[in-house]
Order: sequence, then structure tokens, then C-alpha cells
Amino acid sequence: MTPHTDAPEGPSLRRLADAAEARLGEHGLALRDLGVLGPEDPAAAHFAAAVERGFYETVPTGAALRQQLEAHAADGRRRLGVYAPGDDPAARRPAATFEDFVQPLTTWPGRTVDAWLITDVTVSPDARRRGVLRAMMLRSLADARDAGLCAAALTATEAAIYGRFGFGAATRWHAVRIDVSGAPALTGAPAGGRITVEEPREIPGLVDELYGRVLPATPGSVQRTAFSVPRWEDREASRNEGRGSGLYAAVHRDDAGRVQGVALYRFEGWEKEPPTITVTAFLAATADARRGLVHHLARLDLVERIEWGRAPEPGWLEALFVDERRVSRHRGSDDLYLRVLNLPAAMAARGWAGDGEVVVAVEDALGAIDGTWRLTVRQGRGAAERLGPAADAVGLGAGLRFDAARFSALWLGGHSRGAGAAVLAEAGVLAELQAGAADAFDALVRPGRPLHTLVGF
Repeated sequence: MTPHTDAPEGPSLRRLADAAEARLGEHGLALRDLGVLGPEDPAAAHFAAAVERGFYETVPTGAALRQQLEAHAADGRRRLGVYAPGDDPAARRPAATFEDFVQPLTTWPGRTVDAWLITDVTVSPDARRRGVLRAMMLRSLADARDAGLCAAALTATEAAIYGRFGFGAATRWHAVRIDVSGAPALTGAPAGGRITVEEPREIPGLVDELYGRVLPATPGSVQRTAFSVPRWEDREASRNEGRGSGLYAAVHRDDAGRVQGVALYRFEGWEKEPPTITVTAFLAATADARRGLVHHLARLDLVERIEWGRAPEPGWLEALFVDERRVSRHRGSDDLYLRVLNLPAAMAARGWAGDGEVVVAVEDALGAIDGTWRLTVRQGRGAAERLGPAADAVGLGAGLRFDAARFSALWLGGHSRGAGAAVLAEAGVLAELQAGAADAFDALVRPGRPLHTLVGF
């Protein structure tokens, strides 16, 4: 049999996007591409107001608004808005908002690829059930695929929205509480290096350089956005007019004086019981930095609890405490959603632990990666060959059949909640067509390190 090209038959993502936009016109609406808006553009302020109102937030004004708009322009965020025909974006808020931009995504320790990030998606209540979200999403994904991006990414306020567009949850966030009352004992030898407490706004270049080293070592993470800079430097204009809100920076330097870790944290006030600090960012390039920073936080005077809203996967944090019960993971949920747009490019974009081969069928209603594919890894290089349509999975020897969302969730290896192909086959949400195929797939795609999303967007 002669293999097909990597272009699936059936619906074209671009044709579907064009049809979705045309249907908007039937409802008296139009999708407008506003491009990257500068902070002085009146349309940017109206767009930002629509986003904030869509998430029930206070609309920023003055210095807070300018800081936000400057950061979004620095990210290169393209705005898509839905308007009534004749509406002037410089004078009216859109009925729906959508932003996309390109940032590096770490796919494997030491490997990154440009990904299409999607954020600030809102639809006004009076514009719902008119195909608005579908029109914006399909336009964005079609543009991303045409631009040569192999994957899109987003974080979701509601978990059930984006699966229909082929997005699957690839990482999870974990909310952790650590009981540090009574000076808890830590395992192992004391960490090397030293810790100093510094003002976040006085170490901007230091954090940038460290993040640049930690990002490529953390699969499942993306480059931090421009707006995270004033937030991590405690000069966010919407908080105390940018004068600071009590953020601390614990900085770990190794014996040679090089910065290897930073923890940003805030004391939650004396009215909170027990006395608590909240970790807002944690970057560590070495094991000594991890140990040293956790030891520092666990031994702060008068503090009895640490709360950490984006803690890593279970493992090293618990192992640092003699009494692991001091670390409790009281909440957790999906974090980074991924959507593979070009399967051969996605296979080539990550690293691999060993050689292998598996044939899978991917059902993609948007047509981007639909088909039966032979996935192979040889000498650390991944490849995908399209054998035919997903409908011919059995005849083409596929061992697994799943939808685009499940495949996208597992592309980088899956997370710790047992979301691998074998578990999903047991749950009946993907079909194992040949015995052992799910285990073989899991072995092929296993991550080089646990996936973790350092910061949202």
C-alpha cells in the first residue's frame, strides 16, 4: 500500500473556519481581525474592558490599563473580536474576544517548539449560541496551522469547553498546603549555597536569566508573558498603585555566587490563622536550590503554613520532609491544554526515551490530524506516516483509536493522574484494537521529566 501524504482527507480546517465565519453573518455578527494593538489605540482599551467584564473583573483604567496594554503588545497578541456590522472597534466593546500569540513550549528536557497560545476568550451572554466561539477558534487554529505551528495551547476556566475543538488537558496544577509549625525536619544533608531575601523589583534581570534556564528543563511549560514581569517584580499598577504589595524574593546562590533559584512569596496577614505565606512563583535550576528554598520557607519565623497554588507533580516536594504528611495536596485540576495541529511536526518536536513503533487512529472532526498513523521513534527522532483515514483503522493495523483531544493530551506523555492510554482504555474512552497497544503507546510517549506548567497566560 502506498502511504498517503500527511494531509488528511475530509474537511479542511480553513474551509470549516470560513464556513463558521459565514454563519456569523446570518446572526448579524462579523469576526474582525484587529491585529496587534498598541497601547495608544482606542480599540485596545475597549477590547480590554470586554475581556475583564467577561471574567467578572474590574475594568482597569489609567496606569493599570496602560501597563496591561503595553505588556500585551510586547507579547505580540493578535486580537480577534466579534462585532455587529458597522461597529467601530475604536468606539465600542466587542461582543466576544479572543487573543492568540506565539511563545516557546518545552516538549522535552532541552527541547522547545513555538506554540500558538490562546487566551482571553469571552463571549457576551447576548451573543451566545450563535457559533461565535466556533468561528473565533477555527479562525485561530486555521491561522496557526497555516503559519506552520504544530500545536496550540490554552488554559481553561471551564474544563468541558475545548474538547470539541481537539484540546486535551496535558498538565495539572496542584494546590499544596505545607504544615511548617514546630520547625519540621527535612531529609538528607543540608543544601549547598546560601539564601538571601531581596526586593523583587530590584532583581529583574536575575529572574529573567533564571527563567531562561528553568523553562527548557521543564516540559509542559511556556515562556512567561510580559505581564508576569511587573507582577513578579511587585510593581503591578492595579495593586497599591504599583508601590508594592508585600512580595518577598528568596534567592538561592550556589557556592560560586551564581543564582540557581528564586521563590516569590507573600505573608497573608496576621488576621489569617494559622500564620501563612503564599508562594506565587518558584524557580529552581538545581536540587540544592530546591532544597535550600524549601528549607528557607519552612523555617520562616512565626509562619506555620505554606500555601502553594501551582506546585509541581507529587514527588520531590514530599520527599524533602521526614514527615511527608506535612504536605497535603488539597486541590488540583487541569492546567495546560494542548491541541496538535500537525502530527508529523509534533512527533519531530519532542524528545524520546527509547525506540518504538505504534499504529494509531486519530479521529479529528476539524480534519487537522485525522487519520491512521504509523508513529515511529528511531535514535531519538520521532516521525509520523499517514496510512489512510481513521475510518480504516482496523484494516490498516491500528492498535489504538482515539479522538484528537485525547491524542493531544498524551502527546507529551501525560500527567500523574493516571491519564495514560492504558488507563483511558480501561475507562472505555479510547479503543484498544490490539492487546498491549495502549501499554506500548504509553512506553513510547513517556516524558523525560514530569510535566509541569510554571506559569499561566
